[in-house]
Amino acid sequence: MFHMKESITHLQAFITELVNEAVQVALEQHQETAITELAENNLKSEILNADQAAEFLHIAKQTLYSMTSRRKIPFYKNGKKILFRKGELQDWLNSGKHEQEKNIHRAASRYVQDKPLKR
Repeated sequence: MFHMKESITHLQAFITELVNEAVQVALEQHQETAITELAENNLKSEILNADQAAEFLHIAKQTLYSMTSRRKIPFYKNGKKILFRKGELQDWLNSGKHEQEKNIHRAASRYVQDKPLKR
């Protein structure tokens, strides 16, 4: 009987230790994920001036100004300064890729309509 109680006590202690370790690991992983997400959000909300935005987009500063005057790119105006959010520029770049695919499909459809296969 004594050995059975001792075995149960050891088993309970072992299970408690396992659960505590699992909870600790889960908390550490959650904290790492939260820190990573916070860092990514900070990068996305980072404010860029015109020089930084042009460098980020790999375009000339004059091209950037031309795009803002034609409202082709997301920007903010603070007095005479033009500012950009890095995350919005990333989204704008990604949307351009999709728009380009639409234009390719549209051009292909027009080509097929204008020049049908002859049998």
